Amino acid sequence: GKDFCLDEKYGYVHSCPTNLGTGMRASVHIDLPGWTAHGVDKLKARCEELSLQPRGTRGESGGQTGCTYDISNKHRLGYSEVQLIQTMIDGVNKLYDEDLELQKKLYAFPEIKSVNSLVAKYVTKERWDKYCKHVTGTAGFTLRKAIACAIELDNQSNGVYAGDWDSYKDFSEIFDLIIQEYHGIKPGAKHTSDMDFSKITGNVNPDAPVHSTRIRVGRSIDGYGLSPGITREQRIGVENLMKGAFATFKDNLAGNYYPLLGMEESVRQQLVDDHFLFVTGDPNLKISGMERDWPEGRGIFHNTDKTFLVWVNEEDQLRIISMEKGGDVLGVIKRLARGIQTVADSVKAECGKEFMLDEKYGYVHSCPTNLGTGMRASVHIDLPGWTSHGVDKLKARCEELSLQPRGTRGESGGQTGCTYDISNKHRLGYSEVQLIQTMIDGVNKLYDEDLELQKKLYAFPEIKSVNSLVAKYVTKERWDKYCKHVTGTAGFTLRKAIACAIELDNQSNGVYAGDWDSYKDFSEIFDLIIQEYHGIKPGAKHTSDMDFSKITGNVNPDAPVHSTRIRVGRSIDGYGLSPGITREQRIGVENLMKGAFATFKDNLAGNYYPLLGMEESVRQQLVDDHFLFVTGDPNLKISGMERDWPEGRGIFHNTDKTFLVWVNEEDQLRIIS
Repeated sequence: GKDFCLDEKYGYVHSCPTNLGTGMRASVHIDLPGWTAHGVDKLKARCEELSLQPRGTRGESGGQTGCTYDISNKHRLGYSEVQLIQTMIDGVNKLYDEDLELQKKLYAFPEIKSVNSLVAKYVTKERWDKYCKHVTGTAGFTLRKAIACAIELDNQSNGVYAGDWDSYKDFSEIFDLIIQEYHGIKPGAKHTSDMDFSKITGNVNPDAPVHSTRIRVGRSIDGYGLSPGITREQRIGVENLMKGAFATFKDNLAGNYYPLLGMEESVRQQLVDDHFLFVTGDPNLKISGMERDWPEGRGIFHNTDKTFLVWVNEEDQLRIISMEKGGDVLGVIKRLARGIQTVADSVKAECGKEFMLDEKYGYVHSCPTNLGTGMRASVHIDLPGWTSHGVDKLKARCEELSLQPRGTRGESGGQTGCTYDISNKHRLGYSEVQLIQTMIDGVNKLYDEDLELQKKLYAFPEIKSVNSLVAKYVTKERWDKYCKHVTGTAGFTLRKAIACAIELDNQSNGVYAGDWDSYKDFSEIFDLIIQEYHGIKPGAKHTSDMDFSKITGNVNPDAPVHSTRIRVGRSIDGYGLSPGITREQRIGVENLMKGAFATFKDNLAGNYYPLLGMEESVRQQLVDDHFLFVTGDPNLKISGMERDWPEGRGIFHNTDKTFLVWVNEEDQLRIIS
C-alpha cells in the first residue's frame, strides 16, 4: 500500500539532491569524432550551452575511450520529463550536425608547420586520406593526434608520437618509414636485446671531470595506452599497479612512492632539490596529449639511497632510472639491470602482464626515437675546451661518435657554462651492451680531445680588431689572469666576452658582458674600456634623474621632424644578459614579461607578440610598423645573442603603437616610447 516518495516541492525523492525532481537521466552513447578532435573541453562547454552532460561510456566515474560519449540531459529538477527528453533529443541532433562539420575539418589534409620534419616527408595526402579516419582499439588514437606536434609547432625533426601499441601497427605504413630513417635501419630489421654487461670493457676515465652518471630506460605495460593516448582510467590503473609493485621492492631498491596529486609542499621541494621531479609545461608533451588530467595518475618512486628511481606516467608509462655521483658507469648499469628485472617481475606478479616488446622495434615507447632499448646512458661532464671550440663543433663530433650532447637541464632545458649531458644517440638497432660501450668509449675520447683543446683555449688569442679597446686593454698578463674564470650567473668567460674583437676586424670596443658578474669579475678590463669610451674617471658614479619637469623648452615645432623615439635598456637581476643568458633564463624573462604586460592599463595596455610561431600576417604588420627586430647582425651572432633564435623573444606594443618593449634582443628589455 506504499507510494513512491513524491515531494510537493522537490518531486521524486532521491538520496542525492542532484537527482531530485524527475530523477530522470536520458542518455545515448554516440560517436563524436569531430568533437573529439576539436577538444573534449570544448565539447563540455558546448554541452553546457545545450543543457546536456557528457561522460565517458563507463559511467560518471569511468574513463572516456576513443570518440564515444554518453550524452544525457543535465537537469532533473525544475523541468518536466517531456522537457528533459526534448532537450536531450534536440541537443544530441545539434551535436551530431556540428560534428559532421567538424569532421570535414578533421579529415582535411592538415597544414604541417614543421616543414622539414619526417612527418612532412612521409605523411603524404594519399597516406593521410587512407588513415585519417582510423581510430585505434586500445586508446582510441588517430593519425591527427599522432602528428599533432608537427601540425602545431614549426621546430620538430620527427613530429610524431604513438598513443598505444596499436598506433605502430595500424599506421605502420607511416611509422615504419619515419623509424627507419631516424634510426638508420633497413626494412625487415629486427631488434636484439643484450643485458649481459660483463661484456663491457673499461669504464669512464676516473680523471675525467664527471659530475654524475644516469642511465634510464622506458617501459610500457601491455594492454594500456601510451602517454599521448592513454585514457584517464588506464593511467590511474598503471599508477595503482605500480603502487602495488613498489611495495614489494627489497634491499637497496626499497623506497617510497610520491604521487604528484595532493603532494605536500615539503615533499615537492625535496624532490626539486634532489632533481627528481618532473613537471608540466613542455610544449611537445602538452600538444601531444601527454599532460591531460595533470597531475592525476603520476608520481615518482625512489629508493632510500636515492640511486634508483621510477617515474610513473610521464612521457612513458614507466621511466626506470639508475644514477649516482661520479663516473662509475658499470656500477650504475648493474643496478639498473637489477631494477628493470625487479619491476618486470613485480608487474607480472601483480597483474600477469608483461612489458610491450615488439619483435621488430624492441621495447615500445610513445616516442619512436626511444624504440629498441629505450636506453639513454649519460654523464654530466665538464668540457671547457670543446665549449670554447664551439658547441656546433661539439655536436658534430658527438655525431661522429654516435653520441648526443644536451644541456644539463634535459632535452628541453638550457646549457650553462661548460657542463654537458653526453649520452648514446641510438636506441634501436643496437643492444644495450653496445650502447653502453659506445657511451664509455665516446666520453673518454671527448675528454682526451678536450684536454688538447684546452691548451688552445687558454692560449692568448689573436685579436683581429687591432684598433679596438679590447686590443688595447686585454694584455697577455690580464688574459692569463682571467682566461680560466667562469661567471656564476651565466657561465660566461673572457673569451666569450671579447669574441667579436677576436673574430671581426671592424670593432671599436669589441666586448660584451654575459651577465652582471662579467662587469665585476673582469672589472680590471671592463673598467678601463668603459672609462675610455665614456670619458669618465676612475671612481666616478652615475646619477639618475627622471624628473623631466626640469627640462626647458622643446624641439622647435617648425623643424621638419618626422618622428621622435626614446628608448632605454633594462636588465632583470638574477638573469644573464643576452650574450650569456641561458635558454632557460631567456624563457624565464619572456614568461615574466608576459605576466607584466597583462597588467598594463590605460594608454599603455596592448598585446605581446612572441617571435616563435609568429603568423605571417602579424610579422608583416610589425615590419610595416617598423617594430620588428630580426636576426643576422654579425655582432649579435658572434657574441652569442642569437642562440636559440627566435625562442624567448618578442615585441609588446600598446594599442596606440606609441609604447613598445622588445624582449630579449640585445638587452633583456628595450623599452621604447
